[in-house]
Amino acid sequence: MCFYACSNKKDGELIGKNKMMDLITEVSLADAYAETYVLKDSSLKKDSVLQQELNAVYKINKITPEQFALSYKYYSSNPMLFKEIIDSAHARAYRKKDRIYLSTSVK
Repeated sequence: MCFYACSNKKDGELIGKNKMMDLITEVSLADAYAETYVLKDSSLKKDSVLQQELNAVYKINKITPEQFALSYKYYSSNPMLFKEIIDSAHARAYRKKDRIYLSTSVK
């Protein structure tokens, strides 16, 4: 019974800490992309561009927006754990941003 329950992915299931770090990193990068993209094309709305990017993050990671929201709420209710996740996600996003920037500017 536990094997079935543990292996069955459900929308109400919490996302693991390491995956949550990855997701918050991707969400941060999606937000930065949307912000930059909208600045280049004033006819676009940041919210719609961001929503498209978030939908891609959810789809790629095979999670639902509800799972992400539930997990975010859970982790943010534990300040020490949440700080660890956010700090790690921030560091990862910063490293990825630098790699992306360097790879596009060196050409």
